[in-house]
Amino acid sequence: MYDCIVVGAGPAGTTTATRLSKAGAQVLLVEKENLPRYKACAGAVSGRAANLLTINPATVAEDVIRKVKVCWGNRQADPIEYVSESPIAHLVMRSRFDLLLAEAAIDAGATLHDGEKVEALDLDHSDMTVRTNRSTYRAKTIVGADGALGITARQSALYVPKSSGIAMEIEAQVPDSRLAEWRSTVLVTYGRPRHGYAWLFPKSGHLSLGIGSFVPRRSDLITNFNAFTSSLGINWRKEDLRAHPIPLGGGKRQFRRPGLILAGDAAGLGDPLSGEGIAHAVHSGILAADSILNALETGDFSMDDYQNAIEAEINANLKIARQLASVFYAMPKLFYRLFRTNREILTWYFELVQGKRQYQEVWELLGTILSPQILTSIEGQAKENCP
Repeated sequence: MYDCIVVGAGPAGTTTATRLSKAGAQVLLVEKENLPRYKACAGAVSGRAANLLTINPATVAEDVIRKVKVCWGNRQADPIEYVSESPIAHLVMRSRFDLLLAEAAIDAGATLHDGEKVEALDLDHSDMTVRTNRSTYRAKTIVGADGALGITARQSALYVPKSSGIAMEIEAQVPDSRLAEWRSTVLVTYGRPRHGYAWLFPKSGHLSLGIGSFVPRRSDLITNFNAFTSSLGINWRKEDLRAHPIPLGGGKRQFRRPGLILAGDAAGLGDPLSGEGIAHAVHSGILAADSILNALETGDFSMDDYQNAIEAEINANLKIARQLASVFYAMPKLFYRLFRTNREILTWYFELVQGKRQYQEVWELLGTILSPQILTSIEGQAKENCP
């Protein structure tokens, strides 16, 4: 009998397991892959995420980003630049980063079973059971942190199939001279696709290039990605491409049922503006652990406090991010021009990523720059083009 079984050893699951174990709870952390394992992800641990972590991401960072080059389409000759003295993000390989988080959970007292796949859940009793390909375990609570397509959300009837974006990326091997060009610098290009962006992130031995769309069913992603990589003189093969869903937050949904909590991508907490998921995954893991500790103490396993906390501390912000995204991606060229002519909005945008600004602040700033009539008009177009 465990106090909690956590399904999935990503940032949300390991954060939950670590916090619970430090408080003395008996925790089983189950991960279907053997750690370390490859994870398709751009691997940007934002300043917002770093502020929440109990480990130092710099210990596994491939690079520390202090400059962003922003371009329109694939025209990189005259970029807009944002430079920060403090790190904007730590770039990591998820294999090393997630292993570090898992080791922190083990050090705190959690039991890790990696290479063990969850096959079924029985949630109809006070002591719930988790059946894997190896054994069956009982627990007072379960945390589903097994990603956007994980079994926990589906079998708990909390899965929401809509409101997902998609990202795809490659890891390009380039000469050391090309790597040196991008050290501590990332490239972000808007305009292609319209409802998303393409990026170049430098890692220690390669360049990570990707493209993301924050609306479902974008059939032109590969075409746009080809144009982006070609503009950089980088060729790739079809087998190099990795894709993954981006479960976007800011909608109305249930994040819990009695005895069970969803966290991270399983809860659909991706940022609709940037696509970032790690910061909100870690935050939800903290809230999940606190809710479970409260349940173990009081005997109230409704997990209503988790639902309320997620709504207040995460989803309320993601609703504003959804508003910002609907306006931004309705007329991306207008906002690119604003970035060039208004340094304040450019600075605030990246300070949002760093955790120095809140979503509401950026929304209010936007309202002071654009007239109410223009803002209303853009929002109307956004609803027509991206409901």
